[in-house]
Amino acid sequence: MQHTLSQRLQQSAHILQLSVQELQTLLHESLQDNPLLETTAEAELDYTVREGVTPPRSSHSNDFSAPGDINSSLRSRDEQIMENVRLSRASERCQALCALIVNALDDNGYLQDRFEDLLPANCEAVSLQEWETALALVQALSLPGTAARSVSEALALQVQARKHLNPTVTRALLKLIATELDCLAQGNWKSARQRLGLSVSVFEQALRELQSLDPKPGRAYLPCPQQAIVPDVHVHKEGNRWRIVADPRSLPRVRVQQDYAAALEQQARARQDRQLQQTLTRARWLAEGLAMRRSTICRVAEQIVQRQALFFELGEQALQPMRINDLAKELALHPSTISRATANKFMSTPFGTLSFRHFFSGELETDFGGSCSTALVKEQIRRLIASESGDTPLSDVELHQALRNNSVELSKRTVTKYRLQLGIPNARERQQRARLRALGAHLQRAAN
Repeated sequence: MQHTLSQRLQQSAHILQLSVQELQTLLHESLQDNPLLETTAEAELDYTVREGVTPPRSSHSNDFSAPGDINSSLRSRDEQIMENVRLSRASERCQALCALIVNALDDNGYLQDRFEDLLPANCEAVSLQEWETALALVQALSLPGTAARSVSEALALQVQARKHLNPTVTRALLKLIATELDCLAQGNWKSARQRLGLSVSVFEQALRELQSLDPKPGRAYLPCPQQAIVPDVHVHKEGNRWRIVADPRSLPRVRVQQDYAAALEQQARARQDRQLQQTLTRARWLAEGLAMRRSTICRVAEQIVQRQALFFELGEQALQPMRINDLAKELALHPSTISRATANKFMSTPFGTLSFRHFFSGELETDFGGSCSTALVKEQIRRLIASESGDTPLSDVELHQALRNNSVELSKRTVTKYRLQLGIPNARERQQRARLRALGAHLQRAAN
């Protein structure tokens, strides 16, 4: 009995942590294999949460897109390049070297390894000329810039592939790439133009073309994600209350056909048919596991909306500190159950579709004795950087001081960590990007 109960709980825990796509796969296979299971069309489970004021933007949205189909026929970058190599008239030895080069390319399409490091152990030596020939073939049969060994080489390959450019502009562009990239990144355009002896018109045309080049050519081979996120629950306003509605794609209702099951159970006992009994047991366990998943996720969602009520009214800046252990105590569940119920789960809110984990954040002390969430601190960092001057961006030290002025106590190292988690580059990179944007705007005005 103890062993059987353990298996049932293990299956329930497994079902609880599945994503929507994984659950749909499991459900489809189970309905195909087990004739005792059937889906139901009962009314959707919902919770009315609390009273509140009207949110700042409309929360009524019934246009929930279905998951897109992922094209399984998409070939990888390596397969596409090697097919072109096989169609060329290169020798088998050259094709083998091409395969070694292609397999060594990183996600951005660069060859970072040395030629000699690409050879397997105990393999005969290959001359530098053979390697260069194979590399040139891979570069010629790939998207321009792929298999380059540096950023400047990748950009130069892209320039050489643009046959429509004026020869004068092409020469100027290649000179800029070869010698002046660092100078341009620092905004010293006049110095770069004077050193190369370029006219203003040619220099501006070359810069315009330079901005259109891709420093990460290998990314063009990556397939675009086509599968939409399916929310597990939808939170929207009805009158002055928040309502949580379960999405049937994430939280389906499945039941065991009782009449059929009773007949099979009687037959299985009479014949002592172990296989029929196992089929019935699996059907009941799956139905129970799905019901438990549905109940747990909706209870967790209800608690999230109650505890983060200000977020649903005001947005990100009102996110409150909340931990998994807090919800576990409130719902009388184990923290591991809350962890499974929030992993790969999503909630449709007035502010977009967000992960359940988005609402959990740590707690930071303030100098007046209160506390604030780490999410709020990240939002403050984002706003400070968004309002900074492009010429004098805020360093992490200055961000740390600005937060302290707002009564938030944290270390400089934590400020850097939060900035990186937000995907924001450092002050020097932001300054360079601002200068390039200013250059692009200047060139656009000059063209008009």
